[in-house]
Amino acid sequence: MSTKTRFVLLAAFVTLLAGGLLVIRPWLAGAGRTTMTASTATYTVRLFTDGPREGANTFDFEITARDGTPAHLDEVTLQPVMPQMGHAYPPVTAARTAPGRYRAKDTMLAMTGYWRINVTLRRANDAQQAAFTLLAK
Repeated sequence: MSTKTRFVLLAAFVTLLAGGLLVIRPWLAGAGRTTMTASTATYTVRLFTDGPREGANTFDFEITARDGTPAHLDEVTLQPVMPQMGHAYPPVTAARTAPGRYRAKDTMLAMTGYWRINVTLRRANDAQQAAFTLLAK
């Protein structure tokens, strides 16, 4: 086997290994503290949760303006959606716990699987959305 062939095979193996890790990683995300970040046109939203798991979950959010200062919002809601099963639950209003920090307690995820958490940020006449995909175990 030539050196060039060995190099090509090694590169293919490394590529497959890296791709496999990207596929496996979401299954590993169901345990321990989960932290995710998403951006809207105006805000950066960080989601924190333990789990996530089937049943009641608590979701914490840190929301900042693009300059890093805490966001001043009129309302933050989240809506759990499970697209593959056609489930969508009514939005849950998150309570403000500190400047730029919000918490939604007892948010139900009815079954295990992938859930999209749609977060709506409202201020005056503006509404923006961020979305997070989580695996509930």
